[in-house]
Amino acid sequence: MAKNEARKVNKMDAAAKAQAIKNMVQEAAEPAQVGKKTERVLSLTACGEIARTCDVSRREVELIALEGGIVPGRYLRNIGTIGKEGQLCLVRATVAVVGCGGLGGLVVELLARMGVGRLILIDNDVFSDNNLNRQILAREADLGRPKVEVARERVWAINPATEVTYFQERLTPENARALLQGADLVVDALDNLPARFALEAAARASNIPLVHGAIAGFLGQVLTIFPGDPGLAEIYGSVTGRERGIEVETGNLAATAALVASLEVQEVIKILTGVGEPLRCRLFYIDSASGQMHSLPLGQTGKTANDGAAAQRPSPTVISFVGTSGSGKTTLLMELIQGLVRRGVKVAAVKHTHEDVETDTAGKDTWRFVQAGAEAVALLTPKRATLFYELGAEAAVERLRDWFGPLDIVLLEGLKSGPFPKIAVFRRGVSEPITRMTGRLVAVFGDVAAARQSGLSPSIPGFTWRETEKLIDFIITQSF
Repeated sequence: MAKNEARKVNKMDAAAKAQAIKNMVQEAAEPAQVGKKTERVLSLTACGEIARTCDVSRREVELIALEGGIVPGRYLRNIGTIGKEGQLCLVRATVAVVGCGGLGGLVVELLARMGVGRLILIDNDVFSDNNLNRQILAREADLGRPKVEVARERVWAINPATEVTYFQERLTPENARALLQGADLVVDALDNLPARFALEAAARASNIPLVHGAIAGFLGQVLTIFPGDPGLAEIYGSVTGRERGIEVETGNLAATAALVASLEVQEVIKILTGVGEPLRCRLFYIDSASGQMHSLPLGQTGKTANDGAAAQRPSPTVISFVGTSGSGKTTLLMELIQGLVRRGVKVAAVKHTHEDVETDTAGKDTWRFVQAGAEAVALLTPKRATLFYELGAEAAVERLRDWFGPLDIVLLEGLKSGPFPKIAVFRRGVSEPITRMTGRLVAVFGDVAAARQSGLSPSIPGFTWRETEKLIDFIITQSF
């Protein structure tokens, strides 16, 4: 691109510059075949050139591309498994990795290759000769160098779009929460028990998931701990007096480290994208010497070892998202679901429509049961269960909390006349005036300034298009 074009772009205000980058991405994208589908792809060369021309990071260019349905070429082979929405979640995410040795080194490399947008690396150690047998980042030329510095260089050599913040510090109960600031989740790649317990406590206090991994000889284990889940105490008991595990005697093998690190990264991908089922309340235990793997139950989701067995779970919060068609409700709900799931919140989504949609097929057994007079019919398959109720919307809303009792939050798209607290999605030039909305309005999302001009009370919180995470904080912390 010409230098004068670069100067022109860099003189624009933020909104105009963002639009110019979108236009460049659209123009540079080319079609590519992915299985039976054709995707629009932004090549690595084009991505780098746009970033240099517009003086922005590659991550910003990748985000703009994915938000526009265009796949950065380097992630093309991810899309068949996690989809474009999943890849967008990865590029948006911040993952902390504590420990950059045998487990953490490979975790860092794999996360960079997958396209995680920002990494926070924490390790106070330097490379020594006894690391060379298993730590993928360790080279003879790097002996004596801080592991976090070498890890940062490796990430940038693999994927310059991944932003890196690093701390050459030992994680302690005193500094753990500060080190994790801004992380969506954290990976435990540590080698000592006091730091593991301090990390777990900090993750719970920060309300983020923790992916735990440990190795010793041919043995390995992986566990995902969401806030409220049973955790490390069920595996290790008390931390008092125990600095290291059995790996001091058994040693650690490169292949075992690679196996467990890969499983930890799979957990990260599942949590961030919502694809697959994380290893919650299940210790995945591997004995590679015998070729056996076991999934060992640790307890019930939402309970810790200190919870009373008879503790009663409250009914889920139901929030209705209202707004004119085309205002962006569905897109917002997708982002909220992904963000809430990352924080360990169990979510249900309900769609309200004015159309009469047939959810069953005439002549099928379930249809015949309804015709015979059954009020409800369930269809169970190996992968899912479907429940049909012959109820109208007004009758159904009275049962939502009963139907989704084991969950935390129910997000309801639409139903302006419903009894639940409402969050309005407001888009300038599309949405009807706020003054026409009825019921209990607790917040507005979108073009907040325009919403206030249309009558939104100054006392009602507003969140702009880029403040989805703040809206999630609001939803979690409010008592509606």
